[in-house]
Amino acid sequence: MLFFFSNVQGQQLADTLHELKVKGKKDRHQTDDLRIKNYASGMKVQTIDSTMMQVYQQQSVASLLAQQVPVFIKSYGFNGVATLNFRGSSAAQSQVLWNGIPLQNASLGLTDVSLLPVSLMDKINIVYGGSAALLGSGNVGGAVMLENDAPSFDSNRKFKLQLSGAAGSFGQYQAGAKASFSSKNWFTSLQAFGQTAQNNFTFTDQKRMDQSMPNAQLKGGGLLWQTAWRPNIYNTFSLSAWFQYYDRQIPPALFEDISVKEQKDESARFLLQWQHQKGASKWYAKLAYLQDGMKYRDSLSLLNTNNITRQIYGEAGWQHSLNAHHDVLFFVPMQTSWFTGDKAHTQTKLALAAAWRMHYINDRLQVAINARDEWVNSNNFFLPGANASYQLLSWLKLKANVQKTYRVPTLNELYYDPGGNKDLKPEQGWGEDCGYTIDLHFAKRFTLHQETSIFNRNINDWIIWYGGSIWTPHNIASVHSRGIETSNTLTIQLNKWQLHFGLNTEYVLATTTSSYVQNDGSIGMQIPYTPRYQWQANIGCAYKGFYLNYNHTYVGYRFLTNDESVYLDPYQTGNVQLMYSFPFRNANWRASLQCNNIWNQQYEVVAARPMPGVNWLAGLAVSLW
Repeated sequence: MLFFFSNVQGQQLADTLHELKVKGKKDRHQTDDLRIKNYASGMKVQTIDSTMMQVYQQQSVASLLAQQVPVFIKSYGFNGVATLNFRGSSAAQSQVLWNGIPLQNASLGLTDVSLLPVSLMDKINIVYGGSAALLGSGNVGGAVMLENDAPSFDSNRKFKLQLSGAAGSFGQYQAGAKASFSSKNWFTSLQAFGQTAQNNFTFTDQKRMDQSMPNAQLKGGGLLWQTAWRPNIYNTFSLSAWFQYYDRQIPPALFEDISVKEQKDESARFLLQWQHQKGASKWYAKLAYLQDGMKYRDSLSLLNTNNITRQIYGEAGWQHSLNAHHDVLFFVPMQTSWFTGDKAHTQTKLALAAAWRMHYINDRLQVAINARDEWVNSNNFFLPGANASYQLLSWLKLKANVQKTYRVPTLNELYYDPGGNKDLKPEQGWGEDCGYTIDLHFAKRFTLHQETSIFNRNINDWIIWYGGSIWTPHNIASVHSRGIETSNTLTIQLNKWQLHFGLNTEYVLATTTSSYVQNDGSIGMQIPYTPRYQWQANIGCAYKGFYLNYNHTYVGYRFLTNDESVYLDPYQTGNVQLMYSFPFRNANWRASLQCNNIWNQQYEVVAARPMPGVNWLAGLAVSLW
């Protein structure tokens, strides 16, 4: 679990200074990505509302998702990797995108969401289920879409400055700053942060003795620079550069007596964008370069590796409104990934994609047909999809979605030395989901939102690593995932008080239906590290500048073996967030206090990786102009 500094947007502080409210329906499904904004009405898309974005400003995306979204976060504890599990998918079957650019490590095919700070992002959207026709191969389980706001141009030449700092349990300290300037034609912003932590929390070892976690220090920092130029009302050019560095010691697992492992993660991401909008047409183009470096050292085993992977991503698209009822989108994405060294390898993806949206009956009925023809090196495959929504009543909407899913093996799975398997076949199958949303407003005091989704997915040639002294990936199974998700929120307005209640639930049955390995006991069993049940509850209130929330999270059994013979017990944690926004001496201030695992539960998300007990983090942020 990583903590990040609190970055307070000046406008947000002004909006919440006198009366902080839990946002309602208008905050849902806010994204600037044309693919999801206009061509995914029948898909389940969840937006983290502005209040929760403020609440979790000091934490990582992993912490936010684990407590607020029915997506299982497979966390290896402090300083450990945290990956996504959507609806019983593997980490490599889920995507993380930054302003539409895939962030997955080019070699591993996954993203460590514990290294992504909420404070650097303005919007976070979660897309449930496969959407490969829109987002590309590899999107099997779902996607987390991280976005920065479009540049804001102001003819009054505005300058803003925000400063922040925080301190907490286990020697945690962090600081940050953000400065931005906008004029009629130019916008630029620079944000930087740094943090250190000892992470020496107390845990109980296998001998039932309390110990302080050794070899767990962390230090890191980063910088996000954005600049944009608008030469006229039709065109906008922008450039973003995002750098991060983390040096983290890796604590010993419970079965290890000592650990001197250390990992350094470095990333550099550049994104150049152009947008042109005139009349019924919108053109866009983007070009990105991403470099990820990981240095791993273990002096006890004399292991010292330095892996560097690089990616170039480009995309050009055109959206046009044919008439009052039909819109089309054509786009051409291209991605080249490679790693260097003695055995360098490259993977290139090129696709032609299109989406067609039909909307009738005053937009109550929306239907989208999406298709992608993609080439990966010399292999070609076609990915169709369709989704629809219908506003049956003013308060009731129906949704349905069907997509073909496909994931090509990663560079590591194909070429890792030793252990890569060049004969791997792609994972492929179909996914479907349907559901409804209810939005009710009554008595001018009550707002109720209820959403239910039922999903089904079959994947063939599922890739799993196994072996003895050398692990190797194999296509060994077919997996059937199905289940139901619900999202329920109720807000009550009582004069200047606002009360909120929320409950997210998920039931996932992800079982092996066939296996190439005889007598492995996996048929009909839940796949490893996929809990059948999980839920999150929130209850709290807002009054003027005060905000208080209690979160309770439950995660069910996680099986460690294919035959369900070894498992981890369920766990539940309680977490409290408190914020207060106030003016003082011509500046806007925000104080925050977060307390996690307040019931001091001992638990493990991943076997032999203990999680911390009760811990806290206090922060203070100020917007000077």
